[in-house]
Amino acid sequence: KNDEPIREKFEELVEKHRRFGHPRLFVMIKRDMPEVNHKRTRRIYREMRLQIGRRKRKKLGGHPRLPATQATAPNEIWAIDFMFDYIESGRRLKVLTAVDEFAKESPGILVDHSIRGVDVTAFLDHLACGSYPKVIRVDQGTEFTSRAMLDWAYKHNIKLEFTRVRKPNQIIESFNSRVRDECLNEHAFFSLEDARTKIDDWHWQYNNINPHSALGMKSPVEFAKEQRNML
Repeated sequence: KNDEPIREKFEELVEKHRRFGHPRLFVMIKRDMPEVNHKRTRRIYREMRLQIGRRKRKKLGGHPRLPATQATAPNEIWAIDFMFDYIESGRRLKVLTAVDEFAKESPGILVDHSIRGVDVTAFLDHLACGSYPKVIRVDQGTEFTSRAMLDWAYKHNIKLEFTRVRKPNQIIESFNSRVRDECLNEHAFFSLEDARTKIDDWHWQYNNINPHSALGMKSPVEFAKEQRNML
């Protein structure tokens, strides 16, 4: 009648064996819990919605077995994503945005003409200053699935959570819409340095001044400071 140990065992197993169905998982659970029967594990398996869908194409986030991790404090989960714009000469700007999913504070924005996987990891090292988040949520872009990014996450014991195909992360999408509406669409950029200056100015304003409705109309920095004082 206490299903929690079995649920915990399921969670442990599906994290390691993403393509195992109930028959194989049941055998592995039975090794540690010989008293558990097939009907009980099948019921729990269905309640947890761990059924495997048929794979259509190889994608890292195509069928997550467990619900996405939820942030409960500042600096636990960051989300990062790319945006694009242009300077007046027509040359493309690549913009890497980052946001804390709990406090809605943005650790930083990287602006350049080209950003590779190694540039992403160097930027994240700069933002973290030794205090890394536990999880970074990303899409399946080549920069985020690169060997440099995967090795970096393993080195710093950071879990990369890949969003599902055609299921963008709403928090980073909301932040990016603010960047687009309040900054990129409001300015003309005449050079890379001009773009960096204007985007940095907006970024400081967003973190320190702008009220956020999801934070009780506090600025992200103000809200994050309150939360840290409560810990």
